[in-house]
Amino acid sequence: MKSFFKKILFLSFLFLQVSIFYALPAVKQSIPDFSGQYVFYQDYTFQRESYIGVVYYDESTYGFRYYAPATGKGKSFKPEKNIHLLFSIDPEKEHLELTGEKLVTKISAEDTDLVNYIHDFFYEMTARRQNAGEFSEPKDEYQEFMQFGGEVTLFFNPLIPIFNLERIESVEHKTLLQIVTAGWLKSSQDPSFAKFIGIDEKFTDKKHKFKRDKKSKPQEVVYKAAEDLPELKTSLDSSWTPVAENFYTLGNTALFTMNEVSSPNENQFDVLKRRLLLGNEFVYPNWKSQKIETNGKATQITQLSYHGDDDSYTYDFKFLREIDSKTAALYTLVVYAGAYESNKKYFDEIVKSFK
Repeated sequence: MKSFFKKILFLSFLFLQVSIFYALPAVKQSIPDFSGQYVFYQDYTFQRESYIGVVYYDESTYGFRYYAPATGKGKSFKPEKNIHLLFSIDPEKEHLELTGEKLVTKISAEDTDLVNYIHDFFYEMTARRQNAGEFSEPKDEYQEFMQFGGEVTLFFNPLIPIFNLERIESVEHKTLLQIVTAGWLKSSQDPSFAKFIGIDEKFTDKKHKFKRDKKSKPQEVVYKAAEDLPELKTSLDSSWTPVAENFYTLGNTALFTMNEVSSPNENQFDVLKRRLLLGNEFVYPNWKSQKIETNGKATQITQLSYHGDDDSYTYDFKFLREIDSKTAALYTLVVYAGAYESNKKYFDEIVKSFK
């Protein structure tokens, strides 16, 4: 449950006032990037499983990683590959101009091509993002991109940090590059970016079982943060234990919380939506499978997240409804994957009851 509590407590500080920057030179984004936000992609143009990641520290400092797990046996065995670089740039330039470079990991002579790949990725993706201009909704663009074989379509989404890139497809609609996960480092000592080694999508969770107590009585849960705010309501049952007025746990299986969150500025809900999508402290949401559904002023996010600190998976349900231009209701349900898979109807009914 440790990861659960980390996740919920971090959500309590969604709207901290921090300095706003645009991560790339000569690029204005509808949703600003904040220090510590990162993203990982899987690059399918390699012959082995390969990931490329970028983290934004400030407008002149970035980190990049290339990671490939060990693969093969005998003569076909290839060891794990991990290359981590730090770059400094001149943010005043109209185009990307590197002013410094530092190796975080040791490399060998055979890694030269991979280092060049990271360089090219930084330069080329910055140029592609500049060409896309400013946008507030998902968009796709047809561009010539020789690093990925020539004519491709780039799919952009402002909810994704830094390059705002979701995936790249060939003219045959084959996926060449795709987002895997994205997160936000808690501090400069947070190793979540440096320790990412991929997400196993073919997993089983037999450790976390849950059998519903059919004798437990249904109950309506109500929370009101302030006199001038509306009541938040949902339906649980007597199996849930209140930890606080708006915080409940189901043993060591699941937790539920509801909050009313406020923004210091008008209409910053896209900033909040991005924050809800990002993992923190070894929690890696699987962006390949997540769902974002919007209906009017309500948005529901469904994610499957990998918790690297205890090698577990959870289903995360977040429901956001705008109350006014600065306030929103936020419901969050987090449940271990094994418990959810065997009790989908039970947990789905809880999600449907968010009001």
